[in-house]
Amino acid sequence: MSATGNNGPDLDLSNVPVDQLEFLPSPNPATPEDVRWARMADEARFNGLPDIQRSAERWGATILVITGLLTTLTAVRGASDLAALQDLWPYKVLVGLLAGTSLLLAVASVVWAAMAAQGQPVNIIVSGPRYAEETTKATKVANSRLKTSRHFALWIVPFYLATLGVMAYAPQKSDEPPMINVTDSVGGSYCGLSAKEVNGTLVIVGEKGIVARVPIKTVTKIVSAADCTQKN
Repeated sequence: MSATGNNGPDLDLSNVPVDQLEFLPSPNPATPEDVRWARMADEARFNGLPDIQRSAERWGATILVITGLLTTLTAVRGASDLAALQDLWPYKVLVGLLAGTSLLLAVASVVWAAMAAQGQPVNIIVSGPRYAEETTKATKVANSRLKTSRHFALWIVPFYLATLGVMAYAPQKSDEPPMINVTDSVGGSYCGLSAKEVNGTLVIVGEKGIVARVPIKTVTKIVSAADCTQKN
């Protein structure tokens, strides 16, 4: 036993007989509130592991619901919105990376929550102090896993919103200018971005320059097309 003075070093009382020691009441006696807090601290120490495991179960269920909603929204709108983008690179690839990261974060959050809720197998312990030590260790591990799960979950929605943002603001196929498809009387079909008349000839212009020159008197049909692969 040792005691510490206000201004001096520790005082070793381990060799002093108990009957020679005088115990005085504390100058600041415990209040009912102090007793209640102490009782609650004891209860928290004994119930810490079950409380954390129950919290992890509820948290895991919440993440599953959120993941299900995001998956449903992606299944309903994702394919059509992704197909509406103009280019594979970088927009479609970026959408895939963002959506995939969001899904992986959700899965990781659920897995860590499950690990926190289920705990880890331990040997049967008959010693009280050893059981208290193992329980305290398991409580710390479960709490750490639950925190990791929540850290993963914090990034699910931002990555998913970033996915929606890219799909909403990336160049769309509908932004491309309509194509012009020209058919003549001899069965020819020509497609380009625009057409203009020059001395009785319809000049069809594409991305790389003039596509064809068709006499106007042989033109039978001029229609707009979404792209040059569309048949009319």
